[in-house]
Amino acid sequence: MTKRHLGLAVCALPALYLLLSPLYALLHYHQFSAETPHFIRYVLVPGLLAAAFIAVGLFAKPNLSVLAGVCGSSMLLGLFLFEAMHTVSAVTVRLGMFGKLSEAQAETLRRNENMVPGFTLRYLNRLSGTDELAKALLSGFPSAQVVLCTSGDGLVSYTADRHGFNNPDHVYDDQLDLMLLGDSFVEGFCLPPGYDLASRLRAAGISTASIGIRGNGPLTELATLGRFGAALRPRRVMMVFFEGNDWENLERELAVPWLRSALSPDADFGLQSTVQASMHETRNLLAEHKNTPVTGVDLLTRTALLRNFVALQQTLTRLGLVYPKITPDNPEFRRILHRAKELTESWGGSFTLVYVPRIDRFMGPFSSDRPFDPLRMKVLDAAAAEGIEVIDLNGAIRAQADPLLMYAPDAHFSRAGAEFAANEIRRHVVAAASGARELVENEE
Repeated sequence: MTKRHLGLAVCALPALYLLLSPLYALLHYHQFSAETPHFIRYVLVPGLLAAAFIAVGLFAKPNLSVLAGVCGSSMLLGLFLFEAMHTVSAVTVRLGMFGKLSEAQAETLRRNENMVPGFTLRYLNRLSGTDELAKALLSGFPSAQVVLCTSGDGLVSYTADRHGFNNPDHVYDDQLDLMLLGDSFVEGFCLPPGYDLASRLRAAGISTASIGIRGNGPLTELATLGRFGAALRPRRVMMVFFEGNDWENLERELAVPWLRSALSPDADFGLQSTVQASMHETRNLLAEHKNTPVTGVDLLTRTALLRNFVALQQTLTRLGLVYPKITPDNPEFRRILHRAKELTESWGGSFTLVYVPRIDRFMGPFSSDRPFDPLRMKVLDAAAAEGIEVIDLNGAIRAQADPLLMYAPDAHFSRAGAEFAANEIRRHVVAAASGARELVENEE
């Protein structure tokens, strides 16, 4: 092989890799190419770099083309080694999130008949064959011990309250100051009892119920509010919106006919008492699967681990160069906010939205809010159009000396993050209560 051929061969390696990005982006045009910033990031820049490598391989002096190709290939190899190192760490975290058990943990789960593995409401309703909102399962299992995750320290779990959520049962003995709607951030993913968001609010003197289950999206949260809100009549309801996956969760939820009916003004949300038989049957079905081991196959089928490895996702995230896919418009989100506010005000409560940013915003030397703000602005604009107050945690977290301390390795709130978010919410509640007192005094 001549030096010319060698130079072309080693230049072709990084060029071919760089061409994967434009190819994938164009095949998924509406997600990665339809808007100018995404076209530049995913198509134009890698395409030009690939063309440059090919041009050097074809037309530069042989020694220069070999040098450029070797340097490019070496850099690519180094990036993949860096990606592999972080992927191994991510695999450990992901397996813990999915509930991978050691032999001792598996034995504990088998022996404890009251213990159930983590679940989503979507999974429970699929098991039960739900086809009607009034008969849907919109909570966990009352008094069950629910596994949040597994870690080196053992199983992290909580004992569900009378309604199936992560609260001490006595929280319902008096009127609630606050009901939190949300997903795993509200459920308290992988946080020991007492360290989750609702617990921190209760410790601050605000009677709070966490009405959140992992995997929930805004439409499921609306349905949950419809069933439990009027019965519990909290003074305030806050929907915690997580920018990492709630918009995608909403798209999936809207494709479920019985769940979409929650948007109807005359929706029948059903009563918790009417789903007890279905809940019992579903728990038995869940028990049959609770000892099924979690394996590497689950990571490949339930996550984008392989695609993310090829895309050097971990590396780009740590450099602050990650760019999320295009956020499509979804007018149904505003309808959800309108309906949630309407329901809350029907018993004299107030409705607020809490915006939780994803960890990727704060990672790396080149981190920026700009790639993530299109979704944030859609959410904030929808809330503003409905006259709904928003507690936007993005600015507050960004202002911290080290925003990453607010997040655990699994990208959920750390203990410090849950306490920080609770303090931000508490300040809002105190300020709102103070404003209401002033208004009453002025009227008098």
